[in-house]
Amino acid sequence: MPPKRIIKSHLFEANIYIYFEKLLFVSLASYVRSLGPCGVLLLQECQTRSWKKSHKYECKIFAKLYPNVLPNTVRMVMQLLLRRKAQSIPDPEWQAFLDLQSHVDGLRSSPVKNEDGLTAWHTIELMSRAASSYSSSTEAITFVQTLTARVLINAHTLTTPSLDPLGLCLSPRSALLNHSCAPNTAIIFSGPTLTLRSLAAIPARSELSISYVDVTNSTSARQSELRGRYFFHCSCSPCRTGITNGLPDPVPDPHFDAIEAQAVQLRGEASTLPPDRAAASLKKALGLLGRYPIHRQPNPSILHTAFLNAIATRSWAVALGYALKAYFFIDPLHHRLSWHPVRVVRKWVLLRLVTQIAGLVSEEDGSVKGLERFGIDWQIVAMGLFREVSDGLPHSHGSSSPLTAEARAFGEGAGMGNGKREAGCFEVEWAKLRKVADDQGAKVREEDRE
Repeated sequence: MPPKRIIKSHLFEANIYIYFEKLLFVSLASYVRSLGPCGVLLLQECQTRSWKKSHKYECKIFAKLYPNVLPNTVRMVMQLLLRRKAQSIPDPEWQAFLDLQSHVDGLRSSPVKNEDGLTAWHTIELMSRAASSYSSSTEAITFVQTLTARVLINAHTLTTPSLDPLGLCLSPRSALLNHSCAPNTAIIFSGPTLTLRSLAAIPARSELSISYVDVTNSTSARQSELRGRYFFHCSCSPCRTGITNGLPDPVPDPHFDAIEAQAVQLRGEASTLPPDRAAASLKKALGLLGRYPIHRQPNPSILHTAFLNAIATRSWAVALGYALKAYFFIDPLHHRLSWHPVRVVRKWVLLRLVTQIAGLVSEEDGSVKGLERFGIDWQIVAMGLFREVSDGLPHSHGSSSPLTAEARAFGEGAGMGNGKREAGCFEVEWAKLRKVADDQGAKVREEDRE
């Protein structure tokens, strides 16, 4: 059955303002109206709503802190304290939030330390102290600590419709959704609205589920993260049977574990380097993992990081190679539905990249040197990708989604909805695209041997 809109919920939001320049293929002019005196980026479509709801309580605080920016969690806790003090949160909503799990005992006793050497509870203590101080709250610090714990356990990552992270949001209703490593719904945001999109046929009165963690990770990795962050042991069908992405988990391999550790370390090092220098570390990490299936983590996540890095350095041909490897060899296994939200969004990003490259190829730009030897008809490729995106978006995001409207306008502007092509035309060009993906993999392996 096609996916349907199941739940809509208004949200507590934090960090709407953050870093739009990091998003791929976003026109800032369509979003930005002004930069407030507090340094918060105000979005035209939500400026008035945000001011009335919460920002009028926090603007002066941010103005004093600017250019420093509070962490998302601190801002959300502070916003809750300020709004509660101003009595702008209705009692039923406040009580619904207080009824959520906090896992204070588990967080307090957890010995796990983060990259800064702090335990979860030490981090909560620091964030609670900051939120309490900046909001001038009269609540007991133990209450604020429990509040912070609830936010950490129950908040969702707020994203654009194209799944770029913006910050945090809190919805007491959707926070009640349980986890499954084979979830039957996915969360999609459209401005202030959270929507669940079904990923499978859901019988009447069946439980709705979402994923709390990346379900493309191995069973052991998923179990470890769920125990460490959410304090429960997952007993869903994939975990009971040792299944990841519909396939049995690989046999434990100490050699792979060592290589994985090296690759993850290289990715970490890359995150501290300028993009032009990070590229070499990421290529080396991918080379180390080259003898293992490309769909096995951490290969896909490092590949995606390398893709984003290539975009940042305007290495369009390299970015295309990475994107096509994901398109052909990873996404169909990780997200088997052709209209899975992640898969549709990546096709949309690939379409925008292809149109960028098409223009550069016609100008014989040096940044796409080498692609001409594949003899690709970029117009046909763009038309084929547009069809896939157009077919998927009504299911993945809904016909009224801003992303669906944006894609429709993009296609109309580029004249992609006018011409008709035989299926054979697409097959010929898709075979060429596979060669580009294979060529990228060969280059990574050659550089690793060097």
